[in-house]
Amino acid sequence: MNYEGTIYRPPSEAGSLLIQATIGCAWNKCTFCDMYKDKAFRVRSLADIVRDLRESAVYRDRIRRIFLCDGNALAISTQDLAELLETIRTLYPDLEGVRAYASARDILGKTPRELKLLASLGLDMLFIGLESGSDSVLRKVNKGITKQQMIDAAHLLHEAGIRQSVSIIAGLGGEEAWQEHIRETADALNSMQPDFLGMLVLYVGSDAELYQEIRRGSFRLPSASQVMDEMHLLLQSLILDNCYFTSAHISNYLHVKGRLPQDKEQLLAQIGGVRSS
Repeated sequence: MNYEGTIYRPPSEAGSLLIQATIGCAWNKCTFCDMYKDKAFRVRSLADIVRDLRESAVYRDRIRRIFLCDGNALAISTQDLAELLETIRTLYPDLEGVRAYASARDILGKTPRELKLLASLGLDMLFIGLESGSDSVLRKVNKGITKQQMIDAAHLLHEAGIRQSVSIIAGLGGEEAWQEHIRETADALNSMQPDFLGMLVLYVGSDAELYQEIRRGSFRLPSASQVMDEMHLLLQSLILDNCYFTSAHISNYLHVKGRLPQDKEQLLAQIGGVRSS
């Protein structure tokens, strides 16, 4: 098994087999992120990926899911991805599913027919970093994608039958634009209708461009009080049909989780209790 650099995966994939299909992030320009600064993006050869899969197959009875690292597995051509997924089905016949991070640009780069093919071969969920639904905030942090493109990508996944787990970042709008950040984010999510939603809190590593703005005082990290206000406003504004919400991330001040819409009032009450204390 070969890994290059630091490996990242969503908290929910702690028990998954991690297979490095691409190296780094194809965009790697978001001002708040320093996850892949130690790597230049490239797609690993199919032969190398399959070699890792074959090596790990001796443990197939213990493996329930496979997560394709790093940040852009969907940047792989559909032909190669299909061959990779077929190999996985052969080597791991009892697998629950294959998952990966994906950017909206990668999703939009596939046709509806291609996405349906990948879903039929076992790609069951993609993790998408929406971060914010505000185009102003997205421009400031150099996300390189718009709110509407995020929504369009989500609709393609729904049509293909691929579930989506979306993450957003409290504090990304700073102190001045936090309400716009949250209201626009809720609006985007209401259109996207994700299956899972995770709310993180802005953390900026020293290698991130935004770190210098924080040092200069032109951007301030959110206080715990602001994060509670953002979480409360978000949940108030969400109109989701069937979504599991969680703030149970190491970056967050308060860990709440529940299914929307049925647990909405309970979650608001939990957050309200903390805000009033």
